[in-house]
Amino acid sequence: MAIYYYFYIYFMMFYFSIYMYIYFYQQILLSLLSLEFLMLSVLLMLCLIIMINNNLMMMLFYLVFVVCESVLGLSLLIMMIRSSGNDNLRMLNLILW
Repeated sequence: MAIYYYFYIYFMMFYFSIYMYIYFYQQILLSLLSLEFLMLSVLLMLCLIIMINNNLMMMLFYLVFVVCESVLGLSLLIMMIRSSGNDNLRMLNLILW
């Protein structure tokens, strides 16, 4: 019974992070933070499944993917801030790229 309760909480985290990603779409930094929150909720759901299946290698692959995604997002954010001066998508002119 407790496993289903945790699964419900992780689904609520998942939907809340999707809502935050849609709501803060104009700011790159806030959308990256909501994506990391999304990855955290998926990781917690994956941990519940891994406890049942005993497959830890899948969790390692997922963590490598999450780290690579976050580093790529932050490096793109730094490049965009250095070139345009802010992280606001409404002020960014993509024709110049």
